[in-house]
Amino acid sequence: MQFGTSIEYAIHGLVFMAGGASATVLVGDIAKGIKVPESYLRKVLQLLARAGLVASHRGAKGGFSLARDASRITLRDVVEAVDGSLPTWCCVKEKKRCSETPCPVSAAFETAREKMAESLAQTSIGDLVPRIARRADGWLAVTSCS
Repeated sequence: MQFGTSIEYAIHGLVFMAGGASATVLVGDIAKGIKVPESYLRKVLQLLARAGLVASHRGAKGGFSLARDASRITLRDVVEAVDGSLPTWCCVKEKKRCSETPCPVSAAFETAREKMAESLAQTSIGDLVPRIARRADGWLAVTSCS
């Protein structure tokens, strides 16, 4: 399973905002800082705003800011804001109602989904900020991997 580019841009954008000195950041500054297309990032930030993870500010001092403390924004929140939900297993045979008993494959994937949801819910943007530092050229550098 692979998460899409939108999830990556969302996480890096949130880390950029959480690690910055300014509460409100222009989309262009975030895009430049994490080296992603501004138009794409704008759409991702709009999804995060609809989910209540960031706030959008209009006007001369407009931009985006975190809607709540970074320690209260989990990776699960980000995935659900961007993709709508965590990935699920959908067995073709299950759609055809091949059996009345739950499929062991479906049960195994549901267990894996639950564990992934739990793991993502235990990691916050705030947890990531101290482990990622801004380099002089604007990109985010990982300072420690576990």
